[in-house]
Amino acid sequence: MPIDFGGTACSSIHREAYIQLKRYLGMDVEELTIVDPIQQLPYVDEQLQVRLGADLRMLELPAVDMQPVEVFEEGPYYAYVDRWGAKLHMPKDGGLYYDWVEFPVREATSQALDAYAWPPLDPPGHLGRLREQAVHLSQTSGCALTGSAIIGGGIFEQPATMMGFESFLVALLREPAFANRLLDQLTELYIDSCNNYLDQVGEFLDVFVYWDDICGQHGWLISPDLYRRSIKPRQRRLFDAIKNKTGARLFYHGCGAVSEQIADLIDVGVDIVNPVQVSAGGMDTRKLKESYGRHIVFWGGGVDTQHVLPFGTPREVADEVKRRIDDLAPGGEYVFAAVHNIQAMVPPENIVAAFDTALEVGHYR
Repeated sequence: MPIDFGGTACSSIHREAYIQLKRYLGMDVEELTIVDPIQQLPYVDEQLQVRLGADLRMLELPAVDMQPVEVFEEGPYYAYVDRWGAKLHMPKDGGLYYDWVEFPVREATSQALDAYAWPPLDPPGHLGRLREQAVHLSQTSGCALTGSAIIGGGIFEQPATMMGFESFLVALLREPAFANRLLDQLTELYIDSCNNYLDQVGEFLDVFVYWDDICGQHGWLISPDLYRRSIKPRQRRLFDAIKNKTGARLFYHGCGAVSEQIADLIDVGVDIVNPVQVSAGGMDTRKLKESYGRHIVFWGGGVDTQHVLPFGTPREVADEVKRRIDDLAPGGEYVFAAVHNIQAMVPPENIVAAFDTALEVGHYR
């Protein structure tokens, strides 16, 4: 059974938990390189990935290689402006993540889009370094390679960080001409980005990673009809463009209660669903496997990360892992991972219990 730890920006570990885990295992803690500043994810080094049995390696350069992140202080916060023109804050005292606080698109009007400065595509030098990394990893790691050219959030997510979540939802319903233009321009930008990226590394890539949270803890964030009218057709265009450039499997990260969306994802060409948030509504792992296991790979769901992993005992964690593997692994089409990134408060002994149990019992039958 394949195991993923640190193979994507949706299946990694927060910097604080990473430091504690390495110390717990008696490993030296290197100077951290943050690959995702918003989620505060470090590169996971080879020694730790080998120890936990990880079979995936991330083809990803730090965000600062493309756009220098100039962090400054703003009152009680650290702050920076992202490549889309939005400002983010992280508290100086005990802050764990950056959150969006100011948005560059202030009005749902054509004039606002006319004035908006869309971010540049990754430059050739950046893509060239990615290709060098891809060649190196393919020759030395012995692992499958994952990567992405999505330079923001998904087609649904990214507009929310350009204009604020509430403002975008209102625009979808009240200003459809504006929303359609915004979504079309974003889709075209992503297709161009993916084409440039895959021209360089598509031949080395095993899994292309895409993320778009359209569901919450209990179900859809927007109506299924609105999703199928406004978002799904553009996802299809993007996914078709990706598959025209690479044989990599298409990985879709969508948090929350996605059980009712899975059929739509299969329809638009998704091969893999992640993170399989087992504590969300309708996410019974046995039923999911019975319903969709012949049509799609489940990647994640290995342990309940809202309750058991942070707050259970190592024995409870091990029992939870065995249960999820029993549900999801039979017949194959499953990659073990925690549900999303492991958070700062998770005890290192629980992390070790989860992955050691997966190594012990994770064999297809």
